[in-house]
Amino acid sequence: MRQGSSITPQAALLRVLISGESDGPELMRKVRDWTAGEIDLDEVGFAAAIQELEMSGLVEHHAGAADKRSGEARMNYVLTPAGKTSAMAILAASLTRHR
Repeated sequence: MRQGSSITPQAALLRVLISGESDGPELMRKVRDWTAGEIDLDEVGFAAAIQELEMSGLVEHHAGAADKRSGEARMNYVLTPAGKTSAMAILAASLTRHR
């Protein structure tokens, strides 16, 4: 990611979900890494962004492994077919910008 980019948290989440399903903390880390710290989601920002993606039909969630501290199942997020299409468009655009 270059400085001054106008990528949204939602677009960044779609982009990092291309590599497969992840839980919330891992997605927040991947977004921060992929955007070189430009987007650093906290739990509230992540929840708002992922909820918008789910309501748009681009991402789904399911219960994953139990959290080591709380014992509660973590939610894992995965792209829907429509989400994969959107994510691939974001990936293509990001590759074009880096040339």
